[in-house]
Amino acid sequence: MSKSRFKYFVLLANMRTGSNLFEQNINLFESFSCNGELFNPHFVGHPNQSSFCGIDVADRDLDPNKLVRKMVAQSNDALPGFRLFADHDQRVLDYILEDETCAKIVLTRNPLDSYISHAIAKKTDQWKLTDLHKRKTAQVDFDIIGFKSYLNNLSEFSKKIRTKLQVSGQAAFQLLYADLGKLDVFNGLANFLESEEQLDGLKEKIKRQNPESLPEKVNNYAEMIAQVRSINFLDNGLPDFHEPERHAAAKNFILGDTVPLLFQPIGEYGKPALENWMRSHLMDANGTLLSGMKQKYIYDWLKAHQTRTVFSMLAHPVERVHHAFNTHIFQAGKNSFPWIRKVLVEQYNVKMPDPDLCETINKGALDSIGYDLEDYRQAIKKFTKFLKGNLKGQTRARVDYSWASQSAILDGYTKVVHPDYLLRVDTYENIIRVIEDQLSLPHIPVGEIAPEDAAFQLAEIYDEELEQLVAKAYSRDYMNFGFKGWRN
Repeated sequence: MSKSRFKYFVLLANMRTGSNLFEQNINLFESFSCNGELFNPHFVGHPNQSSFCGIDVADRDLDPNKLVRKMVAQSNDALPGFRLFADHDQRVLDYILEDETCAKIVLTRNPLDSYISHAIAKKTDQWKLTDLHKRKTAQVDFDIIGFKSYLNNLSEFSKKIRTKLQVSGQAAFQLLYADLGKLDVFNGLANFLESEEQLDGLKEKIKRQNPESLPEKVNNYAEMIAQVRSINFLDNGLPDFHEPERHAAAKNFILGDTVPLLFQPIGEYGKPALENWMRSHLMDANGTLLSGMKQKYIYDWLKAHQTRTVFSMLAHPVERVHHAFNTHIFQAGKNSFPWIRKVLVEQYNVKMPDPDLCETINKGALDSIGYDLEDYRQAIKKFTKFLKGNLKGQTRARVDYSWASQSAILDGYTKVVHPDYLLRVDTYENIIRVIEDQLSLPHIPVGEIAPEDAAFQLAEIYDEELEQLVAKAYSRDYMNFGFKGWRN
C-alpha cells in the first residue's frame, strides 16, 4: 500500500444500517483492517471481546482516545479503522472529527427500515446472520414515540458530523445501505482511502436478516404509515412533527340518488339538520339518502352527475373541542374512549366523575358529588392542552376524526372531490338558498342547528382562556378559515 495522508478510518453509522456487511467487505482488501465497534459500551471491538491492543473496557473508558492512538501505532501495512455509532463515546466522535488524518466514511439507511430491523433483532436476539437455516423471524409493533426518539438521536448525530466537516473543510465518503453489495463502490472507497488495490468480487457470508416487506414485518402497518406521514424527514436537525395526513374517508360522504347533492360532513356539527334538509328534497324526488359508500361508488356517482353541488360545513374549533370532550371523554356511554379518559385522569390531572355517573347526562348525579361548572371548565381546558400535543403526534393516542383539524379532514376529502361550498353557522341559510336555485330545487328551510346535549353547555363554560388554548391547538384552522373568537 502506498503512503497515505490517512492514518486510520472510521465508519460513522448506526445499528442495523449494514455496518457488519461493510466490515466484512472492507476486510476483503489487504490494504484495510476494520476492527469492529471499539467503543461499544458493552465490549471492545466485537461481542465477547473485552480488550484490544492491550486496553480493556475500564482503561478505554478512562481515556478513549488512547485506544485510537494505540490502534494506529500497532497497525502494520493495513490502514486500521473501526465503526462508531451515535450511542458510543461522544469523546471519540469529537476527537476523530477534529483529526484530519482520520478518513471519514458515513453510512446511512432509511431510518424506518433500520428502526424496524432493530426492533426485530431485539425481539429475536439475532443480530447477525451467516447461516440462512438459523434465521429467526418475527413481527413487531411500531411505536411512534420510540421512533421519534430514535430520529431525534440520529438527527443530532448526523447534524454534528455534517457541521464539523463543513466548518473544517473535510470530505467524507458517503455510503447508502443499497451500496453495500456493489463491487465498484467498494473499489471507489479504496481509491478514496488512497489505495491502489482493487477487488474482483465481494463475498456474501453475511445474509440479509429481514428481506420481507414492511407490511409483513409490522403488525400495525397502516397505523405506522399514517403516523410516519406526520414527520418531516427533510429536516436534518430535530424533526418537525405535524398533524398526520388523513385518508379520503369517502364512507363519511352523504349523497342523494335522485338529487345531485353531496354532503361532506366534518364531524357531527350541523349534520342532523342538513341530512333532514337533503332528505326532504329526496322525498319530493322519490329518492333515497345514501351513506357509507366505497370510494368507487362515489366516483361513479360523480361521473353520472356532472351537474351537482358538493358542500361541507365548518364548525368553530371551540365547538368541536367541546363536542369531542363531551361525547367521547366526559360521557361514558357507547361513544366513549375509556383508555384516553384514563390517560387524561392519570397523566394530565383531569378531574372527572366516576364513569358510572356519566353513562347518561345526569346533572343531578353530578351535583350530588359536588362536580360543578368550574370542574368541567378546567377539565376541558386540560383536554385542549392534550389535543395540542396529540395533533402534533406527540401522544400515544390516535388523532381521532372527532377532534382532527378541519383542514386535515378536508385535505383528505379533496382526494376524492373538492367541495363547492363551505357552509358556516352565520351564513349557511343564505348559501343553501343559492344551492337550491342553482339546482332548480324548491326552497326548504334547514332550520336551526341545535346545541348538543351536555351536562354543561358551552355557553356556560366558555371564557377567553379556553379560546386561546383552542387557538394554539388549532392554529392551522384559525389561519385557513379565518375563525375569530367563538362569541364574536
